[in-house]
Amino acid sequence: MRAQAAFEYMLIVIIALAFMVPAWTYITSVKTEASEELALSYAKSSVDRLASTADLIYSQGPPAKVKVHVYIPDGVEGYNFTNKTVALFVRYRNTVTPVYADSKASLNGTLPLVEGNYWMQVEAVENDNYDVFVQAV
Repeated sequence: MRAQAAFEYMLIVIIALAFMVPAWTYITSVKTEASEELALSYAKSSVDRLASTADLIYSQGPPAKVKVHVYIPDGVEGYNFTNKTVALFVRYRNTVTPVYADSKASLNGTLPLVEGNYWMQVEAVENDNYDVFVQAV
């Protein structure tokens, strides 16, 4: 008699797991996708903020400088300052996607790759290679 009760409980647990495992898998995939899209949105906001601040500093000229707050999301693989473009490379759907913004100034500098909130100093400089320098403070 006890074996039958144990078998019935085991059957109930198996049926419950048969419903819960697919639901858990779906919820996990939706959460991962939403997190990746949120990281892309944060990255776009950060590069847009840096580019617009660089435009402001460029219009004022040297020795203008300002601190701007940016959030570097999780999944950032790298960054690049190319001529007048700042780009963050973010992991999205198992590929690395560039998120970039253009500026009126030639840009150079460094960006952190670790997730977090940072104060970045954007400074107009007199140099042959670039007009605005960006670095974490």
